Amino acid sequence: MRISVFGLGYVGTVSCSCLGDLGHDVIGVDVNDVKVERIGKGESPIIEDGLDEIMAKVHAAGRISACTSADDAVRDSDLALVCVGTPSTPSGGVNDEYLIRVSEQIGAAVKKHDKEFFTILNRSTGLPYIHEKMQEVLEASSGRKMGEGIGYVCHPEFLREGVAVEDFYNPPKIVFGATDKKSEAICRELYPGIDAETFFVTPGVASMVKYADNCFHAAKVTFGNEIGMICKAMGIDSHAVMDIFCADRKLNISPRYLKPGFAYGGSCLPKDIRGILDGARQTATGLPMLSGIRDSNPLQIESLLKRIVSPDRPTVGILGLAFKEGTDDVRESPIVTLVERLCGKGHPVCIYDRYLSLANLVGENLNFALQSIPHLAELLTENMQEVVDRADIIVVSHRCTPEIWAGIKWRENQRVIDVINIPELHDVPGYDGLYW
Repeated sequence: MRISVFGLGYVGTVSCSCLGDLGHDVIGVDVNDVKVERIGKGESPIIEDGLDEIMAKVHAAGRISACTSADDAVRDSDLALVCVGTPSTPSGGVNDEYLIRVSEQIGAAVKKHDKEFFTILNRSTGLPYIHEKMQEVLEASSGRKMGEGIGYVCHPEFLREGVAVEDFYNPPKIVFGATDKKSEAICRELYPGIDAETFFVTPGVASMVKYADNCFHAAKVTFGNEIGMICKAMGIDSHAVMDIFCADRKLNISPRYLKPGFAYGGSCLPKDIRGILDGARQTATGLPMLSGIRDSNPLQIESLLKRIVSPDRPTVGILGLAFKEGTDDVRESPIVTLVERLCGKGHPVCIYDRYLSLANLVGENLNFALQSIPHLAELLTENMQEVVDRADIIVVSHRCTPEIWAGIKWRENQRVIDVINIPELHDVPGYDGLYW
C-alpha cells in the first residue's frame, strides 16, 4: 500500500521505516525540515536500536521518502498514519492542536484530489472525545461522511523506546478502532507477516486501551517505589522482598516495572496520567489511585534530593540523563528534573550519557532539554571517567556492560547512588542503593 505518516517523532519514524520494510511505499510528513532532510537521505532522525539499518535498507529500495507538504503526501497515498504529538495543556489535559490541524489538512487534501476512499489511522494518544472531534473535523474538511469516501481508525501504538523496532515486529497486541468495514479491511493488510493477537473494536475502546496500559504501567512503577521507600526506612532490602512478590505468576501480575527504582518519566506515562485525570475532572469521576500516582512520583525525586543536597554543595555526577537507557529522549526525564533542582541549589553538576548529543537532538526533545537545562552543553562530557573523577556524589541511572564498569576507577571518598540496581556496582566504594 501507499502510506503517508504524519509526524516523524519516535512513533512516526519507526513506523515509516518498518512499514517500508514490510513492502509498503511510505511518505513521511513533518514540519521540521531537519527530520525530513535526514529521512530523505536514508538517515534516522532518532536513536533506536536497529533503526538505522532498516532505514538505509528501505531508502535504498526506494520505498521511503519525506516531505513537509500534507497535500502532496495525501495525493500520493491511499491511507495516512497520524503520529503527531499530543502534549499536555497547562491544566494537564491533552493538547489536540496538532491533531486538529493535521485532520483539517488531510481532509482538505482528500477533497481536493477527490480520493475514492481514504483511511486515517491515528496512532497519537488522546481521550475518546478527541477521536470524535477528529472525525468531525475530517468530515467537515473533506465534505464526506465516515464510511462514505473516508474512514477513521484509532490505532494505538505499544512501542517502548529503546526496543521500538523489536516491539513493532513482535507487538504484545494490535488494536484497531475502526468506523467502518472498509477501513477494517485495509487494517488487515497493514502488517503482513506479523503474528499478534488483533482486536477490532470501537475508536473509543481502542483509545482507552492505551490509557489503561499506560496508567497501569505508571501504577506499577509507583507501587514498587513506595514499597522500596518503606523498606529502606526499616533497613530491609526491598529487592529481596520484590523478588518473591514478582515470582507469583498466578494472579497474572507482570514483573516489569515492579522492581523499585527511580521516578517514572518520558513522553508517555506523565502525559497520559495528566490526560486521564483531566478527563476525570471533566466528568466528575473520582480516580484517587491515579491522582495519587501523580502526587507520589515527585516524592521519589525529593527523596533522592534529600540524600544529595548539603550545605557544602558537593559536585554531583550524572551517569544517564535520558529517561531510559539506550535512547536520547530527555522529555520529562526525572533525572533532568533532578539536575534542574541541584543546579538551583548551587551544586556543580557534570553529566555523561553515551547516547546523548546536543547536536543531534531535534524537535520537542531539543526544546525540552534546553528549556529545562539552558546550559546543558556546558554540563555534558563525552568521557564517563571524567565525570567519576570530578564528582563527589555520582547518580547512576543507566546501565553499561560489565567490561565498561570494570574499567572505571572509583574513589574511596565518593558516594555512588544507584537508582536502578546494577549488580556490577554493589562492591564499589561508597555504594548507596536507592531502596536496597
